[in-house]
Amino acid sequence: MRQNPSQRLQISELPIPLFVLFILVWYAYGLLFVVPYSGFAFNVGSGRVEEIYSQQTPSLQINDVLIQIGPITWESYKKDARLVFFEGVQPGEIVEIIVNRDGREIAIPWNFMGFNQSVFRARFINIWGLAFIFWLFGAAAQLLIRPKDGRQRLFIAANYLTAFWLIFGSISSFQLWGSSILLHAVTWLLLPVYLHLHWVFPRPLKELPKAVWIAIYLMGLTLAGAEFTQSLPKGLYAVGFLVALLGSIILEGVHFIKQVDQRRDVRLLASSILVAFIPSVILGILTIVGAAPHFWAFALFALPFMPLAYFYVIYRRQSGGLEVRLNRLISLYSFLIFLGTVLFSLVVPITSLNISSETSIFIGVLVILAATSMAIITFPVFQAFVEKRYLGIKLPYQNLQETYSNRIAASISTSDLLQLLEDEVFPSLFIREFAFMQVFNGKLKTLLTGNIPPEQLPHENDMNLLVSQAGMYLPHTSADGGWTRLILPLKAGDSFIGFWLLGRRDPDDLYPLAEISILQSIANQTAIALSNILYAEEVRKLFQLDVERYEQERLSLARDLHDSILNQLAALRNNLGEAASSTFQSDYEELTRRLREIVSNLRPPMLMYGLKPAIIELADNLMERSGDRVKVKADLEASEERIPEHMEQHLFRIVQEACENSLRHAEARTVSIYGTLASGKVDLNIHDDGKGFDADSKLELNNLLANHHFGLSGMIERAILIGAKIKIHSGPGTGTRIHLTWSNDTEKKQ
Repeated sequence: MRQNPSQRLQISELPIPLFVLFILVWYAYGLLFVVPYSGFAFNVGSGRVEEIYSQQTPSLQINDVLIQIGPITWESYKKDARLVFFEGVQPGEIVEIIVNRDGREIAIPWNFMGFNQSVFRARFINIWGLAFIFWLFGAAAQLLIRPKDGRQRLFIAANYLTAFWLIFGSISSFQLWGSSILLHAVTWLLLPVYLHLHWVFPRPLKELPKAVWIAIYLMGLTLAGAEFTQSLPKGLYAVGFLVALLGSIILEGVHFIKQVDQRRDVRLLASSILVAFIPSVILGILTIVGAAPHFWAFALFALPFMPLAYFYVIYRRQSGGLEVRLNRLISLYSFLIFLGTVLFSLVVPITSLNISSETSIFIGVLVILAATSMAIITFPVFQAFVEKRYLGIKLPYQNLQETYSNRIAASISTSDLLQLLEDEVFPSLFIREFAFMQVFNGKLKTLLTGNIPPEQLPHENDMNLLVSQAGMYLPHTSADGGWTRLILPLKAGDSFIGFWLLGRRDPDDLYPLAEISILQSIANQTAIALSNILYAEEVRKLFQLDVERYEQERLSLARDLHDSILNQLAALRNNLGEAASSTFQSDYEELTRRLREIVSNLRPPMLMYGLKPAIIELADNLMERSGDRVKVKADLEASEERIPEHMEQHLFRIVQEACENSLRHAEARTVSIYGTLASGKVDLNIHDDGKGFDADSKLELNNLLANHHFGLSGMIERAILIGAKIKIHSGPGTGTRIHLTWSNDTEKKQ
């Protein structure tokens, strides 16, 4: 089977990580099985004996200072890093050790102990294991991260060199196989690599001439080479390591100040350094005061959090489905470090107490239960904090979709939905550039844009291009839509009804994979809402046509009654002349009065002169019809410019129905109609002193229809039809107030 170029490339890269791994394994083997098990431990700086594992007579004592072991003096051991104490000595052999004890030189025939299980266990649980973790991140970066740019190579070099530094450092006190020399040399190589990495990471501060970096690397190589000749002071390498660390921190501080858009990444890296080293700092303090517990080495396992954070920053945009796992790993790992540090701080004082074993077990159980409870309660909060503050995941996963669904439910028109997106949804997601494109008859139609010039929007025939890029994060600019970073489809069934085009987003334009699925879910909800709204608007248009046809029929009927029937009755009365009886005359007047009343209801004559005269006439007619038992007052302010005729007609019908309800059902004694009528805005109130009703439980349109409240439902339907807002306030015994508002802007959005 043929291999593709990517597979061949990865295979060709294997020798480097395998070579580094071989070196690490070789020196780890040396630490565990080749370094002599002498039976005591000494301070590599002063030669003072610190621990004794083999009790002999005569024996070494704590605080003895080494002068000579076998043929090697302490002075020569310190000068020549190639010398190894007890080299080639077999277990049971006697080696003479000369020490300084209280100012006197004492020669001690020391029985070489050989392998010791407790010493082996102490060596096994040590920092050398961390070298393999750094190697793992370096190898993963070498095999996984693309493109292979300078930043990637620097990250790989930093991890491999750090792995060497850790493995050589764990064995350097024994000087086996030149480990001390190699530790010093690697330190000088770390200096230019660390500084260069943090100059370009997360993004280059400035393009420096190649000659500058060549000079820095040559300096590091020269100093590293000088370590092999042992011509440098022994402690100078520590200065180099300190410069590398402080220089890296300073450079990241400069990134934070000068590169605002990179602050989240810098914050994550700085936090990773703190999280990685705080347990070690606490351990150092406890060691100084002599309170370090026997499980002290576990504090060192926080150190790999630092390369994990660096790897995440570099690799997350290419990690695909692994990004969600990386997010969870970082949150979980940092939480375990936090929890471990807290437990570490609690357990150490407890272990120093002089208490019985039963009490210790009881306290231990309580601590474990408390830690478990704290983990269950605080981890979700901790995870949300880490993801929002450090990983750039801004969306509240737990309730975002539910909240958005509730807000959509209140959107009854396209304009409401677009306003919700523009004012609340996109700003809450920190999205500063966006476009909402609707698919209409197979072509694109712009519904909403934010900070996007019209010339940068897709053309109406670009639907196939959007479909091909839908759901993919687009980190690089392109000629056909350079501002777009993410395209989300809006589908109703199998049909596309629109697209979200999302661009610039604070602070770094990043759309993590963990968020794309949530954004798509919100887009799907928007698609459902838009589909329902479009369907409702179509139904509303049909209903409006029916209402208009109904009003036309009423107008036609009123015209026929007025121009035909009333005229014919008048002609009939004139033809009878004096022959008409008094009964006929009375019936004739009642019939014509009733017909004129019907004509007026069908089409108020005063509506020809405006809404205000029509409402005043309505008030007069209602009082006349009630025999002045009900007082109907109309107090209106109207501008000279009239409202559109069809709006006047609908508004009049709503006021008419409200007044009819007051007279027929509320048993009101007073009805007040007041408000303002302007050309582009109407604000009306109809208030009565009737018996009222429980408005809170009866104002749903379906509920009104089901309970045969056709008058109220008709008012609400007409208000929705013209884009007006109607609010009904009522309660048993408190009367009813209806507040009706309409504006020309609302009509335009319909």
